[in-house]
Formats: sequence, C-alpha cells, structure tokens
Amino acid sequence: MNDAFEKKLQQQLHVVYLTLMKMGTSKEDAEDITQETVIEFLQYIDGIDSNFAQAWLYRVAINKYYDLLKKKKSHANYILTFNMNELFDYNTPEYLLLRKELQKDIQHVLRRMKQKEAELLLMKYSANFSLKDIAILFHTTDKTIKTQLARAKRKLVKLLEEDRLNEG
Repeated sequence: MNDAFEKKLQQQLHVVYLTLMKMGTSKEDAEDITQETVIEFLQYIDGIDSNFAQAWLYRVAINKYYDLLKKKKSHANYILTFNMNELFDYNTPEYLLLRKELQKDIQHVLRRMKQKEAELLLMKYSANFSLKDIAILFHTTDKTIKTQLARAKRKLVKLLEEDRLNEG
C-alpha cells in the first residue's frame, strides 16, 4: 500500500468508527468492528471499486454492528442515536437538561420507527452523509433516498408530537 492510500483508508475508517459510536455501540465494540471491517476490506480489495470503497466500508461495518447486536441478543435494546452535541451550542444547565430530554424523546421514537427509517435519519442528520452516499449504501438512487428521508422525517416529527400530546 502506498502512503496516500493508507492515509485515506485511515481517514475513512475513523469516520466509520465515529458513525458506529453515534449508532450507540461501545468504544471497544466500535474498535473491534472497525478492525474486522479493515481486515475484510484488505481481503477483498481487488474486487472493490475504488469509487465505492467508502460506501463498502460503511455497509460492512453497519452489518457487522447488527450481527453483534444479534449475537448479544440485545436487539430490542439497541437504538440509533443522534449526536445531540451538534444540535446545541450551549452548556447551561437548562440546555443540558433540554438536550437530555430531547435525546431521550428521539431515542424513544426511533425505537418505534422501522430500522431503515432510523438509519436514514442517522446517516443524513447525524453522520452528515450526502444523499448520493446513502443511495450507494442502500443500492438505490438519491431521488429514492430523498423521498424515503422526507417520509422518515415526517414520521419522526409526527411521533414526537404524539408523544408530547400524550404526556400533557
């Protein structure tokens, strides 16, 4: 491997690692999954189109994460989480409390949504994936992803509003 390729691979793997952390995996599991992903990548490197290498890394890592959840039999407990630190710039006690409550509400609603809907929301709004990148991961077009994302967003808002009405 040349230095430029190795550096680019390390950057992509770091982003994969951060995405796994945002999805709710532990630090140790994220490290293990990232390591397993790079090993698999190196085994199949000749068959992977360089234009889709990053998408391939994400898909493999996410699948390994779901496999891990199934092995741990904690499927009902896993949750995709948004990075709440990016939503608020304030660190006052009031904002910290609001952020914690909002994160709890979003996690509750994401548990009730379909897995793909939650993944789309996470990838777009937490991991900042482009529509094109998400489309590659799901083997579809960016127009389809845009439509599915809009539906998922409407569903998230609707469920959050319903939860708030039921609380009051």
